[in-house]
Amino acid sequence: MRKLLIVICLLFTGLYDSQAQIKEHAHQIGYSIDFKKITLEKMRYAKSVGIDYIELAGVSSILDKELNLKGTKSGWKIKVDSLKGILDAAGIKVWSIHMPFSKDLDLSLVDEVARQKVIQTQLAVAEVFSPAQPQIMLFHPSYFLGNNEREARINQLVRSVDELYLGLERYDVQMVVENMLGPNLTMGDRERPLLRTVEECQLVFRRFPEKVGIAVDMCHIANPEKLLLAFGQRVKTLHVSDGNGQAELHYLPCNKKGENDWTAIFAALDKINYEGVFMYECKYSDERELTDCYDELRKQYVNSL
Repeated sequence: MRKLLIVICLLFTGLYDSQAQIKEHAHQIGYSIDFKKITLEKMRYAKSVGIDYIELAGVSSILDKELNLKGTKSGWKIKVDSLKGILDAAGIKVWSIHMPFSKDLDLSLVDEVARQKVIQTQLAVAEVFSPAQPQIMLFHPSYFLGNNEREARINQLVRSVDELYLGLERYDVQMVVENMLGPNLTMGDRERPLLRTVEECQLVFRRFPEKVGIAVDMCHIANPEKLLLAFGQRVKTLHVSDGNGQAELHYLPCNKKGENDWTAIFAALDKINYEGVFMYECKYSDERELTDCYDELRKQYVNSL
């Protein structure tokens, strides 16, 4: 009888330790927001419902059609300093900046003059937003490609990442590149963007500087847990939303419209000891939905163990 009691106690102790470890791995929560929509009231509300971080989106709006800054650097410094003041007052921090992307802002452009202009533009944007003290600067690897130019585009992307990595050394930031949507290689008469599969991500990232991390977008790939596990501690940030790996759906996970296995995703996050922000990039009606959803997903995972 005494032996049975000892076994039961050990089992419960192990369960308690496991639960405690899981609790330790809970994440701080953030969400992507267009920087032009930030107000003190909005940020204070986000903080009140449990959001501690934001990703600044919509930054391409500071550029004109020629990829030059609208206005002056001094003017933008005043605006970004004001933005930082609002965030400080609300107790919100900038986790990441979603750097601008478009057909003309493609890091993989084959035309060398055009590619150099892209690098200059990206570094100019980084300088503008650096006073917001982001921890991460996130880049898309490419736009859509022409047919049969993937190898050349990968070579150009590697060049761009090397140059941006050096250019960002003056700031205390982590550079990351995001995986892109690509269930099939082609879409109509063009190819999907770079980094469309786990295998392509692995192939290309081997050529990047080791300290360049990956941003795992959970709407861009089926079974995102596989990408998480493949990259381990090189996963530096997330774009959290639900989907099916076929389209840019960006569902709120708890709406249950997508096909992601959130228990498998949380298991992968714990296995790789992901310590970054659980950064939502999804559709929602109220910021409270984001923190409530995280609690629901995490509880389902814990209960599955």
